[in-house]
Amino acid sequence: MKKVLCAVITVMLLLTVTAFSRAVDSVEIPTTPSEIEDIIEEHQTVYRLTVHYIYYDGRTAAATYTAQLDVGAAYSVISPEISGYIPSTYVVSGVMPARNVEYTVVYIPIEGLMRPGSPLLTIEDYETPLGLGASIMNVGICIE
Repeated sequence: MKKVLCAVITVMLLLTVTAFSRAVDSVEIPTTPSEIEDIIEEHQTVYRLTVHYIYYDGRTAAATYTAQLDVGAAYSVISPEISGYIPSTYVVSGVMPARNVEYTVVYIPIEGLMRPGSPLLTIEDYETPLGLGASIMNVGICIE
């Protein structure tokens, strides 16, 4: 009985080793740095959030903010206050996707906003589209 049991265990071990060696033979091992980077990116769960702060003319306004966040993590970054300037976005916020994210906050001078005729202040207000007044538009209705 012991000899039969030993023979069965031996056969099972040989089958397991054979199956494992075939599985190992089919595994492709990366050999170049770009293949290794691709595999790392594929299985990555932490990504980089970067917020750049620049003046309207392209100069650096404040130090760049960076953070490493997990996929699905909420973030909220308050733009630093700079005397005499208004940021294009006061708070950069969202939920981290499965990729690196970069934002650029542009600082505009307050003086430029306050000058009459400034292109930064000019907002065309047409009241209603096409001068239709307070008409209620529905899909499928034609107004002539």
